[in-house]
Amino acid sequence: MQYIIKNFYRFLNIGMSISNIPSDVLGLALQNLLAPLLEEDKFQDRVKKLDERIVVLELEDIYPVSLVFKEGGIVIEYGERPKYNVKISITLDAFVGIAEGKVSLIGAVLRRKLKIKKLYHLFTVFKFYRILFPAIQKANEQPILEDLINIL
Repeated sequence: MQYIIKNFYRFLNIGMSISNIPSDVLGLALQNLLAPLLEEDKFQDRVKKLDERIVVLELEDIYPVSLVFKEGGIVIEYGERPKYNVKISITLDAFVGIAEGKVSLIGAVLRRKLKIKKLYHLFTVFKFYRILFPAIQKANEQPILEDLINIL
C-alpha cells in the first residue's frame, strides 16, 4: 500500500520532472539523461537544493543551454540567459572524459578544459555536478551515450 501511495504522489507531483520539451539537440540530450534520475529520491533532493538557480552549460564549439531549477523541477532552455548563477564552459572531450571517469573535475579546470564564470557560487557548481555527472555515468553504462556523442 505504501508503494502505491508513494508512486501516486510522484505521478501528481509534476514539479519533479523536466517541465518543458527542449527544441534543440543538446537540450533533448540533457532531458533524456536527467529525466530518468528525477524519479529517484536522492536526485529529487539534489534538485530541490538548487531551487531558484540558473546554470548555463556551454559545450564549446556547440552552443549554451540554460538549466533553470525551480519548484523542484528543471526547465531546459536553448541559449544563455542574461542573468545566471553559474556558467560552465567545457570542451566535449572533457565532458566525455569526466563522464567516463578518465578526467577529474579539478583536472579539467587545471587543464583549462572547463571554465567557470561566477566561481564564487562554488557550492552551486558542486551541487550541479552531483546531478549531471551521475546521470551521464549511468547513461554511459548503456550504448545510448555513444550515439549522442556521434550525433554531436
